[in-house]
Amino acid sequence: MSEMSTPAQPGEGSNLLYKLIEWICLAFAVIGGLIFILESVMTVISVLGRAVYNQPIQGDYEIVQMVSAMAIALCLPYCQLRRGHVFVDFFTLWAPERLKKALDSLAALLLALVAFLLCWRVYHGYLDMVDYQETTMVLGLPIWWTYIPMIPAFFMLGVAALVTCLSDLKELFKS
Repeated sequence: MSEMSTPAQPGEGSNLLYKLIEWICLAFAVIGGLIFILESVMTVISVLGRAVYNQPIQGDYEIVQMVSAMAIALCLPYCQLRRGHVFVDFFTLWAPERLKKALDSLAALLLALVAFLLCWRVYHGYLDMVDYQETTMVLGLPIWWTYIPMIPAFFMLGVAALVTCLSDLKELFKS
């Protein structure tokens, strides 16, 4: 995307379905942000405990790994809906705006397909983790619970990518 044009947010103010999608994506991002805050507090406590009392929080690395994966997945749909992902336009600086918009739409469609594929595979990974009762090494926490928020997060990423794809197509054919 060129710095010259900042696209309008898809469906701004006009569509009840868009508002619902936006609300869900925002709620996921807020939950992801809260998880990051809690993770940061736990990390500070663990580092201080290690430095001052030689007693860190046991399994802090395991917890950070698991909750980071959840939080990142939860933030992705809102980032896509707000077009917050990094655009690399080095190869398209020369291109006309219509071509850029077509490429943006194609990229959003490909992201939607990958997101739905990830949703499907994470769901099956979740089922495997429940069946095998795999746990973390230090704390013995079940791993399956970390998959639960990632399933709807990747689904909503796919929905958000479809919304931005359709918005880009609408702009492309409007001009």
